[in-house]
Amino acid sequence: MDILIRTITLVLTVQMTSSSGLECQMELKPYKLHPLYSLNSKTVVTIGRQIQIRSAYNCHLNSTDIINNYNFPNESITTALFKFICDEYIKISFDQLENATYRSNLISYVQLDKCSFDPGEIDLFFLITNARVFVILTANFTSFEATPHRSSCEGYKNILSIALTSIHNDIMSFIQYMFNCNNETFNIKEVLLGQCIGAINQQHLRKIFPELQTLEVLNCDIKNTVEFPWSIRDAFLPDNISRSEYLQNHISTSYHLNIPYNIFRRQLSLINNGLTTESNIQISRRLHFFKISQNNISFLDENIFKNVQGLQVIILTELGLHEIRGLTFSGLTELLYLDLSKNNLSDLPPGVFDQLSSLTFLSLAHNSLIVLPKQVFLYLNKLISIDLGYNKILKVCDEILPVNSVALQRIKLDNNPIGEFPVSLLYIRGLGTIDLPFTNISFQNMNFLENIDKTALVRSVEQSSSSIEKTYLQTRPNWRKINLLQSNVTGFFIINNASSHAKEMLLIILKHYKFIFTMKSFKCYSDIMPFNELMQNLYERGAWKGDEYFYTDWICKVPSQFKERTVLSLKAEETYSIVNISECPNLCACYIREVSNVTIVNCRHKRLNTLPKSMPTGMLDLWLENNNISKLTVRKYLGNVRQLLMSNNQLVKIEPEVFTKMINLKMLKLDNNLLIRIPERINELNIDMICLENNPFACDCHALWFKKWLKTKSYSIDNLREVTCFNETHQEAQQIVNFKDYKFVCKEGTIYRSYVTPVVVGTALLILVGIIVIMIIYFREEIKVLLYVTFELHPFDRQKCDKREIIDLAIIHTKDSEEFVEEKLVLPLKRLQFVIFSVAHDFIAGYSLQENVSSAVFQSKHVLLILSDDMMSNTVLMDYTWAECQHKIKVNRANFLLVTNVTKMTEFPALNKDIQKHLRLHKHLNCTSALFLSKIIYILRSYSKNNIGTSQGNLRFDISPIKLVPFNRELQITKDNEYDLFFCYSSDERNYCQNNLIPRLERESYRICTPDSHFHPGACMLTNIGLVVESSSHTIFVTSRFNSFDDLQLFVFQKAIEKTRLQKYNHLIVVCMQINESETEDRDVKDYLNSYAYLDVRDRLFFERLKRALKTQIKVDFSDIHILSTKM
Repeated sequence: MDILIRTITLVLTVQMTSSSGLECQMELKPYKLHPLYSLNSKTVVTIGRQIQIRSAYNCHLNSTDIINNYNFPNESITTALFKFICDEYIKISFDQLENATYRSNLISYVQLDKCSFDPGEIDLFFLITNARVFVILTANFTSFEATPHRSSCEGYKNILSIALTSIHNDIMSFIQYMFNCNNETFNIKEVLLGQCIGAINQQHLRKIFPELQTLEVLNCDIKNTVEFPWSIRDAFLPDNISRSEYLQNHISTSYHLNIPYNIFRRQLSLINNGLTTESNIQISRRLHFFKISQNNISFLDENIFKNVQGLQVIILTELGLHEIRGLTFSGLTELLYLDLSKNNLSDLPPGVFDQLSSLTFLSLAHNSLIVLPKQVFLYLNKLISIDLGYNKILKVCDEILPVNSVALQRIKLDNNPIGEFPVSLLYIRGLGTIDLPFTNISFQNMNFLENIDKTALVRSVEQSSSSIEKTYLQTRPNWRKINLLQSNVTGFFIINNASSHAKEMLLIILKHYKFIFTMKSFKCYSDIMPFNELMQNLYERGAWKGDEYFYTDWICKVPSQFKERTVLSLKAEETYSIVNISECPNLCACYIREVSNVTIVNCRHKRLNTLPKSMPTGMLDLWLENNNISKLTVRKYLGNVRQLLMSNNQLVKIEPEVFTKMINLKMLKLDNNLLIRIPERINELNIDMICLENNPFACDCHALWFKKWLKTKSYSIDNLREVTCFNETHQEAQQIVNFKDYKFVCKEGTIYRSYVTPVVVGTALLILVGIIVIMIIYFREEIKVLLYVTFELHPFDRQKCDKREIIDLAIIHTKDSEEFVEEKLVLPLKRLQFVIFSVAHDFIAGYSLQENVSSAVFQSKHVLLILSDDMMSNTVLMDYTWAECQHKIKVNRANFLLVTNVTKMTEFPALNKDIQKHLRLHKHLNCTSALFLSKIIYILRSYSKNNIGTSQGNLRFDISPIKLVPFNRELQITKDNEYDLFFCYSSDERNYCQNNLIPRLERESYRICTPDSHFHPGACMLTNIGLVVESSSHTIFVTSRFNSFDDLQLFVFQKAIEKTRLQKYNHLIVVCMQINESETEDRDVKDYLNSYAYLDVRDRLFFERLKRALKTQIKVDFSDIHILSTKM
């Protein structure tokens, strides 16, 4: 061997010295790696180095120095990792190997990233280091020189595994270039090929690597028939070594394989290879692992696995499978793992899984299954986990699952429209977790308890079937889990007359299962009380200790007065139910307390100015807190009022007759009002609880009785010490009960004051009138607004509008003022039934900012421009708004454009001169003013014919810019496209798109094309992109960064924006994920971000805005299209 190495070294040295070159600048760093192998049950030491090559040009490596840096032991077998990383795409030469010693005790891994090489030179490096694994992560070989067959490939013959990914050359030409050795075959057992240029020729690979055990092809097209494996015999690891526990877990256990530690796995993986239903796939002989994913195969040949032996794992995902035939998995008795997720399966043939007697894991998630055939999983008694999530399953019937199994630990049924709790799941003895989140289960009707088979349930939960002692009524120390997060469960609603069987079943279930709900999801109305009473009864009988999870974790969400209360702490007399009562006042909600037959009328936060005129009959609890009621007047229903809650109003007066009427009053809350006096007739009432604090009561001669009454009722008055008063001597609040009796006095006037006072008062009145006149002139706008707000009088500033102006107010703003706009403007105005347009809600993604603004301005009665820091820093949106508003300002109405400033700036040098002039001539709105919103409402109410109330709820309207076609554009009407949406994304966004966004859109019936599954096989990538962009209604471009587009992403973007501009609609829709627009340097991208509306996934209205932006399949009604002149 040493003579052979010396000979090869001499030949290569002559070749290398004849070519000049620089020595590589490099850094050697230790590279830690878990032990990979063992020999005779002892761990083989692993030594790694990362060789970072900093040179920018082709260079030579001192290979001997690199090898010597490892300090390998001389005798014991060692694993060595050589990890070469080039900063630039350069070629490196492996020089100075003439003095290197052959290392027969090494098992080396050689990995290159961005480094190209000469196959002859690296062969010697392989030989000296006894290389067994060779990996190229990415490389660019500038040319393959036409060289004769190499005379020696001794180093290559030692290689057992190769991985070639992201080679920027034709893959088959590159493999021929590397293994150009007199038509010799090689001993390679594992091949991984990924991100190829050109198609894979399997026959050529078979000729070079006849003993191949594992073939993985990722994102590479495959020509002709797929046939594998080629070798009949299993292959053993060299030198009697075995995989370590770490490596075995990495390549075997984690893939659910059960193979010996000392053999290569027999595997075929085909991912995104352009395979179709018509492709001929032939597998035979012995195979451990088979995977096909991201291809276009609607069904598989029923005999595809007929001639396969030892198959343990099958993965058939993202293929578009519509059908699985009955005998497809026949005879696969060794199969452990079967994944059929992310397909289009809507039905399963009976008995399709019956012969899979060893199956432990099964996934059918992300399909379209509706009904599961009886006994479809009944015979899978070794099954550990089954995933049926993201289907359309309505019901899980009996005789479907293996109820006698002791192995089954987890069932996933999440994201299915299941409405009734599947009782049969409770009968599975070994089941630890039942996943039912995002289902329609509500427990509103718990009749399923009546149908539970007690024998089956007890057999399932008994800790030992052989024990004489019955443990099914003992609380389990480790709960089984029923996950119902984000389901419709709002409580346990059992009927009052539930049978003893149903109650016992519920007790057993709660003893052994922990229900996991969305935090604080319970609706604590009176229909929860039968369950509470049952639990209280069980507690008193000793069934519960009171520290179980449901006593602490189950929290009320509604009604508001029970918020944060634990469910099981509620008493029957506290609760009530929602009822529909015709006599219930407008804007109010009515409830009924069943225990006391009292009607609750909830009018909180309704801006009422007076007491409602009518109420339902019978006893009443009136909740009127947080309104604007200023006077408590007599009403016929007051005699039926049991509770009157009027905290936080504007009460200044109570009519004395009110308390005469309220003979049944038991609770009175008048705190936080403006009361100076309380009528004395209150002392005639027998009230249990009174709240009076935070009122400006007077401490004068008329209030002494009030002090005495407070002391008499001290046991009934809440916060008695906080009931205070004021008088002329004491300007600070005084506790009434501690105020001295002699200080309750009223001062009488003197003769002097009788004469002087009229003169002083008269003079003061004249001055006051003058001030009032001046103030009226100066604050005339505010006065008109106050007249409208207080008395709903609007005699001034009446205006007319165009019937096409369906929007009351268009709000133009940027991202930094979005929260202000939503809370201070959009929500309050929509509650008043105004039609409001805002950038955050209504800008149509994919259209330019100018088109969006033009459409909004044309259809609006008024435009409100929000000046913020972002608006000042980038004035594009503001300039478009000003340009579109000028016509209406000059022709229709001067106050068409409203402006408010949310920054701390008082001057705006960034604004153009025309806008600054407009601001000087017209006062802009002060957003911190108390009348800010009222002024806007006053302006919007200035029209005699307003479109308020034209639809229910929040009015939705079509403001799409496509409705307004400028005269210099053609109206494009095209035929239906093959796809609705074409998605473009990188690997960073793939998980979000495939597992979140795309499934949601598919449930909306959109036809979706993705590069992973729909591109035509055989055609080049650019051709596929061009075809699919032209045949799709929209291109959805998802990105998290704009500064690192690859060439394909940039090509997609350019094709899509070209179609957008040519066909004049929002074909391209950009979806951003946590990015900074300033990152990009590409002009097209930068222009798009500055000029077009795009979407942000962090926006809470993201999905709604996306659906609004998508083109709907409708016929165009030309009557709705308005041709505008450019003067507009």
